[in-house]
Amino acid sequence: MLSTARTVAASNSSRLNSPVAWARKSDYYDVEAGSSSGESERTPLLFGSSVQGRRLHRPTPKQLVDPHKIHPVALMLMLALLGFLLLGVAIGVYLLVLQIERPWPVSHPFFLVERPAWWQYPEALQSTTLDRVGVTDVIVLHTRTESCANQTDCLRFLQQAEATSWAERKDHIPYNFLIGGDGVTYEGRGWKTQHGFEELPGRNHSLVVAMIGNFTDRQPTAAQYAELKAFLTESIRRFYLSAQYRLQGAVNETLNTNDGSALYGQLQRWPHWRGLLRV
Repeated sequence: MLSTARTVAASNSSRLNSPVAWARKSDYYDVEAGSSSGESERTPLLFGSSVQGRRLHRPTPKQLVDPHKIHPVALMLMLALLGFLLLGVAIGVYLLVLQIERPWPVSHPFFLVERPAWWQYPEALQSTTLDRVGVTDVIVLHTRTESCANQTDCLRFLQQAEATSWAERKDHIPYNFLIGGDGVTYEGRGWKTQHGFEELPGRNHSLVVAMIGNFTDRQPTAAQYAELKAFLTESIRRFYLSAQYRLQGAVNETLNTNDGSALYGQLQRWPHWRGLLRV
C-alpha cells in the first residue's frame, strides 16, 4: 500500500514538472504552461511583434501641393483659349477691312518714292504732326509749272521746289504728296504731317496732293489720273484717309480765273467730289 502511494505521488510530481501540462480551463495541452514565467514571456513577444508590424505598415506622409504651381493641362487649355481669341480678333479685323468702301476698283498699281530718296538737305523735316490718324479731306492742286515725264526730271523738280521754298519762306515743300507725269507718287511731307499752305482751311484734317504741271488749258496724263486713284485707295487701306473722305480743289483767282479748270473739270466727275475752295 505504501509503495502504491509513493508511485502515485511520484507520478503526480513528474506531471507537475513535465514541460507539457494539461490546461483544464482551455482543455488543451499548453507547452509553455509548465513554466512559471510563461505569461510574462509571451506578452513581450506579442507586443513586440505588433509594434514591428505597425512600423512596417506605417503610411508615408502626403506631399504638400504648391498652390502657385500651374498644372500642365490647365496651361495648355489657357494657351488654346488665347489662341482662339487672337484668331477671332484677326478674323474680325479682316472682315472690317473688307467692308471698307473703295472709291473704285484700281487696276493701276501704286508707286511711291519716299522722301529720303530725294531729300538731299541737312535740314530735317520739321512740321506739325497731325493729331488724328484718318483725315477727312483731300485737296488736289497743280504746281503751275512744267511737267516731268520721268523719274529723273521729277526728282530734280522736287529738289528745286524744296530749295525754293526754303529760300523764300524758310520752310519745307508744302505738299503732302506730288504725282508726276510718269505716274509715280512722290512723298513730300507724308501722311502724318500737316501741309504747309496757311491759306487752305483744315490743315489738321486734310492732305494736299499736287499734280506736277500746269493744267489750266490741258489735262494731266492718264497715268497721273490713274495714280491719283491708286493713292486715294492706298491711303484708305493704310487707314490714313477716311473711307468717307471729301475730294476738293483749290482755285487762286488772283492768278487766273480759270485756274486748273482742265484738271477740276475731270475731277468733278469723280466720287466724293465736294467742289472748289476759293483762296
